[in-house]
Amino acid sequence: MNLSIIYELRANSVKEEDIDILMEKVKNRLTEENIDIELVKMGYNKIFTVDYDEYDEYAFIDIEYISEKKQHNEKDD
Repeated sequence: MNLSIIYELRANSVKEEDIDILMEKVKNRLTEENIDIELVKMGYNKIFTVDYDEYDEYAFIDIEYISEKKQHNEKDD
């Protein structure tokens, strides 16, 4: 049993009995994607994978813009 997976599941409030069921279901096909598929079937949110198609273009922070803005503000100080 992969302890890091168990830790993440517990940290994301997955019930102990659901963790046991989940690990039994994916034991022969243990991948992050398969775990998330089973989590969703059980009514939980995905934990290990991100579906970027679910986000709109404004959901992402423009890190380059923020960095440029911060540098600009530091020059003003």
